[in-house]
Amino acid sequence: MDFKIRRIMPQDYRNIRMLDREAFGCNERGSDADFHESFADRIRKSEYYIPELELVAAGESGLLIGHAVFTALPMGDRGEHVVWLDSLSVRHGEKDDHNTKSYQYQRKGIGTALVGHGMKLSAALGFTACMVCGNPSVYREKMGFENYLDLGITKDETVDDPDWAIFAKELQPNGFLDTDKVLSFQDYAFMH
Repeated sequence: MDFKIRRIMPQDYRNIRMLDREAFGCNERGSDADFHESFADRIRKSEYYIPELELVAAGESGLLIGHAVFTALPMGDRGEHVVWLDSLSVRHGEKDDHNTKSYQYQRKGIGTALVGHGMKLSAALGFTACMVCGNPSVYREKMGFENYLDLGITKDETVDDPDWAIFAKELQPNGFLDTDKVLSFQDYAFMH
């Protein structure tokens, strides 16, 4: 499948709201579609939002088929070292079937490409590491993230995600060296 990754534009926002809503509402885990429909809008209002790191994948016809948002993650600093992948979605196709694992857009490498592109841009902007919460078969097995505990990172009481679902990846050697290695959502008001 051919697609191009580019920075989101304001005229994309409406379509992205629907893409995020459908992708999360129709996934195998039954995520909260209402929450995800407006999540990117809330992220854009945050002081940790980085416009260069909100990306879309567009198919040949221009149809938006993927969306990723990374933000600066304070870890004992002002968010200068680590990015957090807040949201990753790939369009849900009309004939997608979870039982037969038949998908029009998902499982075609679109999400992996968005994350890879975002991490390259993050490194070019001076960020040294990336973190995410999600499915181990996606982030650890497909994208090469490690469980955050294996890198000596802890979490505080503001993070209620289970340990098995939190991942980290260094974008350069010793990527967490200049942080306190404590994952906290204290400054992430848009998460609630």
